[in-house]
Amino acid sequence: MRTLFSVGAVLRSANRFISINILVAAFGLTAMPSMAQWQDPLDTPAMATTKAHESLLLDIVAVGERLIAVGERGHIIFSDDQGRTWRQAKVPVITTLTAVYFVNENTGWAVGHDAVVLKTEDGGLTWSKQFDGFQANEMVLNQAKKAKEFYEDELSKAMVIGSETRISLAEESLENATFALEDAQIDFEDRSTKPLLDLWFKNTREGFVIGAYGMIFKTMDGGNTWSAWSRHVENPDRFHLNSITRIDDQRLMMVGEAGLMLRSQDGGETWKQMLSPYDGSFFGVMSLAGNVQLAFGLRGNLARSDNFGLSWRLEDTHTHQTLMGATDHLGRIAYIVGNGGAFLKGIDAGQKWESQTREGRDNASAIVETASGDFVMVGESGVEILDKTGERLAVEITSIEG
Repeated sequence: MRTLFSVGAVLRSANRFISINILVAAFGLTAMPSMAQWQDPLDTPAMATTKAHESLLLDIVAVGERLIAVGERGHIIFSDDQGRTWRQAKVPVITTLTAVYFVNENTGWAVGHDAVVLKTEDGGLTWSKQFDGFQANEMVLNQAKKAKEFYEDELSKAMVIGSETRISLAEESLENATFALEDAQIDFEDRSTKPLLDLWFKNTREGFVIGAYGMIFKTMDGGNTWSAWSRHVENPDRFHLNSITRIDDQRLMMVGEAGLMLRSQDGGETWKQMLSPYDGSFFGVMSLAGNVQLAFGLRGNLARSDNFGLSWRLEDTHTHQTLMGATDHLGRIAYIVGNGGAFLKGIDAGQKWESQTREGRDNASAIVETASGDFVMVGESGVEILDKTGERLAVEITSIEG
């Protein structure tokens, strides 16, 4: 059976914050079959159930008038009536799905554990598998070998020149590359896979998927083929990449664990670190009107930038609950949800914040605004419908055979 992380990576990352997305998804798998009954999640279709809308769901998007949510056991559900009733899509895997993204009303992708990538071309009704952890492991291993060879050559050149500074930098880079290669070899040999956590597509052909331990892959043909992309990212410690978002056609941002904040000014070809105001994990990043970016994560920490990440400042969110998912209204009002019923409203592009945190509420992972102006939130207990103030609406939510 595949494990979530390699042994070597876990030992070297014992003091890291593990992504809440990974932990929540992993906790949702406690009802999986025993080893004697075990079936490969990547080869087993998701089971039809009328309870999918009440199970762990980790992401939701609005695609025209349709809402589409993804979660544990390969559940992908969709609603055409503002979230009141749901149908289950046909999905070829039972691995937990962590994120979903659409480029138009027909074409979209979902990612999840075992580095799985799924694609739909019929608006989310049916899905096919394009990529998985075995392919990811092979790509990562090949890239790690090339990286180690590159830094061995750099060290040799530095020693010839005799520059102590270049030698020190090359030695550090070679050490990181050696660790990365050891982990990649373990994953490849043990058939151990890691989760993908988010994705973004520019159009029907070009896109990125990102995940644990710095995994990032790029496609230029709609997901038919992928390229390992971590060498293009300034993330030598291979921190988890938790969230990616578009600013405009050329500018993108990613955030991750240990305060990792990255930006690209060339459409994702290269990624450089930004100076972070917080050294804990960020689980989401979003862009608002007026060149405003928001990054949010552990213990209610929320950072705001007005200059594409050249500088950030922490906002007072009036909560210590971990923040997980967000949406916006016309680019001017931000809504952010998280653990323990956290519900934030950022007025005037996030310059002023109102916070509601009610005890006893379940953890939420994502939120989206509906055409009617209400909100549909998903999390550990499935689907919930809120009004504009964050209060739960007393409506019956049902699921019918998909």
